[in-house]
Amino acid sequence: MLTAKDMMNTNPEHCSLDTPIQTIMQQFTDKHIDYLLVLDEEQRLQGMITEADLIEQQANFHIPTAIAIFDMVVPFGEDKFEEEIKRLEALTAQELMSTDLKTVSPDTTLNDLATIMSDAHVYHLPVINGDNVEGLVSKHDVIKALAARKT
Repeated sequence: MLTAKDMMNTNPEHCSLDTPIQTIMQQFTDKHIDYLLVLDEEQRLQGMITEADLIEQQANFHIPTAIAIFDMVVPFGEDKFEEEIKRLEALTAQELMSTDLKTVSPDTTLNDLATIMSDAHVYHLPVINGDNVEGLVSKHDVIKALAARKT
């Protein structure tokens, strides 16, 4: 059975917490990548930036809606609004990165990788062993492994 360690990229693209947004965008275009892992000084995973994060950072933000009931105003979407403001103001990787990441171990099976990607709607899974980033499995890696298994 194929596992993450059999198909992972052992040298995933990454940047530091203080990498400026302009540098990040330049890396995406120069290297034709769609993600960057964000690592701290000890090379531990802190977050990830994807193309979607960069696009969202430039998108128009949505003003939260509110309903007036009698003398009260009930706001909706304040948390999302604050998150959007934070993204718009982001100047470094630390301010832009997503921190709620799905990660896997080197022994995660191909079927489990596909299930995690499908269920969580993620396309990049950092492979972690203890505190160390060992690699990254992308949707392309999973599709390639599935195609090889069928032949």
